[in-house]
Amino acid sequence: MTKLTTPAGTQIKLGPLSQDLLFLTRNLHALLRPQSAALRGELGLENGVIGVLSIIWMNPGMSQNDLAASVALKKSAVTKLVTSLEERGLIQRQKVSADRRMNALSLTANGEHLIERVRALTDEMHTRIFADISQKERDAFFAVLGKLIETLGISEQ
Repeated sequence: MTKLTTPAGTQIKLGPLSQDLLFLTRNLHALLRPQSAALRGELGLENGVIGVLSIIWMNPGMSQNDLAASVALKKSAVTKLVTSLEERGLIQRQKVSADRRMNALSLTANGEHLIERVRALTDEMHTRIFADISQKERDAFFAVLGKLIETLGISEQ
């Protein structure tokens, strides 16, 4: 990608920015923000909740510390979010007998139902967003994103 087409149809040369991770991810995030807000609005969820619920759904029994590391949030922010989600009846915390300081997190029946709705709406959104992108390109895109996140996560520790 060496050019960007504006809504008015103007061709803007990007030069080295066409290979600049920070520039492109910032633009991508800005373009996805309205769709993310619409999805969260339809479900009545605040920012960050979908990722947190999804991680717990895929990893029942995980600790709050592991949750914080997997969603790149501070432990204090995760504690606040977990408390809120527990009060809303979407997740439950259980003390681990081997370590009473650790909470094992899992979804409630209401949380499971919400995740089903999240997955259906997310799948619809991805179908629209990736309509002109082949499955091979999509797989490569997510593989590279995953490697970047893993590399940056490891190097940050």
